[in-house]
Amino acid sequence: MEDQPHSAMAESAPAGATPARSLPMSAIQAEYWGPPETLRPRLTAEATLAVLDYWNALRGSRLFPSRDAFNPMEMRKYLPNILLIDALPDGVFRYRVVGSVISDFFGVGNPVGMTPQQIFGDNAEVALVPFRTCCAERVPYMHTASASWIYRDRTYVYYSTVLVPFGESDERVEKILCCADFVSEEDAARV
Repeated sequence: MEDQPHSAMAESAPAGATPARSLPMSAIQAEYWGPPETLRPRLTAEATLAVLDYWNALRGSRLFPSRDAFNPMEMRKYLPNILLIDALPDGVFRYRVVGSVISDFFGVGNPVGMTPQQIFGDNAEVALVPFRTCCAERVPYMHTASASWIYRDRTYVYYSTVLVPFGESDERVEKILCCADFVSEEDAARV
């Protein structure tokens, strides 16, 4: 594995990186995947940094830890910003656990058991591409994006997210843990 993070952004993609995908480019501001030590400097929110560091400690010498290694109480401060996704063998992704902040962002009530297609409809690729990348590459993934694609009367301007894989072996990702940090219009105005 290279030491450089991969990026799907055409202007910042290193040679050999995956080309830009069919995401609403107005939504995605930055997208990277790779080893934790290359993503960590790109994360700024306390919650996403804490989740990445915790995941990295859990994995030891493996590519990624098993789901059983994750203790939600170790991350209880960040649970409202966390979701857990089942990565099913047939390529379907289903929300297993969704924190209250993320559930509010989705705006569909309790999304547990739903798929991105059911929640986001035509915009599902914005959620599916990160899940697919995390599974295919078997490394952490992060992106910063505009919240405009799912605004739905919320006050968020953008969000930053980190996804980390889990599985019983290093061969297949079975679960993805995602932590998101949301910036409101009010917070953005203070910056």
